[in-house]
Amino acid sequence: MKNKLTLLSAILAGTAFAASPSIGIAVSHGKLEVNSAMVDGNANLAAGASVKTSAFPSMLQLTGGSNVALDRESQAKVFADRVVLERGVSQLAGKNAYAVEAMGFRVTGDAAQARVEMKKDHVLVAALSGVVKVTDASGMPVASLTAGRALGLQPTGAAASSTMTGRLARENGHYVLPDEVSGLKVELNGTGLDREIGRRIQVTGAPKASADRSTQVIEVARLNRLTDEPAPMPAPSPAPQAAGVGGLSAAAKVWIVVGVLGAVGVTAGTLAAQSN
Repeated sequence: MKNKLTLLSAILAGTAFAASPSIGIAVSHGKLEVNSAMVDGNANLAAGASVKTSAFPSMLQLTGGSNVALDRESQAKVFADRVVLERGVSQLAGKNAYAVEAMGFRVTGDAAQARVEMKKDHVLVAALSGVVKVTDASGMPVASLTAGRALGLQPTGAAASSTMTGRLARENGHYVLPDEVSGLKVELNGTGLDREIGRRIQVTGAPKASADRSTQVIEVARLNRLTDEPAPMPAPSPAPQAAGVGGLSAAAKVWIVVGVLGAVGVTAGTLAAQSN
């Protein structure tokens, strides 16, 4: 009787798993691990599936039209609206606000391509094409990257505060500051801003998300007028490195990264072929 019950439980569990709707497939030219089981080639993915690569990269093809490449020695959980990167490197070709999450940061880019790499205590995000947006776990905009830019991001665990640097302007009755590091064009509230228009300044204050959640609105607590121009970027190097330029965006340290941040695992052309 006990054996029959065990067999029945196994059958029911297998039926339930099989009935789980597929949200996409994982494609690889070699072996990969899906939900702790070794798979040779392709595998269907249900929501919450764990995918782990070893010697071969894998392409996750989602039913909504987005593709996420996982590099060698990478691991992620896959959901209908996002991939949660737990280790390694991923590359997103996003549609319909599909996201890659890493260390609490959410990376999106409709009709854009983004590379996301997990380090020990920070995340590297690069825009390979289009415009890539980064928000924190609360949905607060943290960064906006155009093609060719890369940033390092590190959660601080502190209360939200932003330090932004740029040349102040006035647009449609609002004070706006295009931040040189995060890429956000933030709105400023505070006293004495009128006399700083056209000047390069650095401000620190408490941020909140704008009404359309596309940027930050900062209540300025401290303002420093800067007389120097932005330092030139270092020459590109074979390995990514911090450019020595950084700031604070909400509860995240943000800094510019220069160097080579290539496509995941294989060339971009091969990735495109895998996605077809």
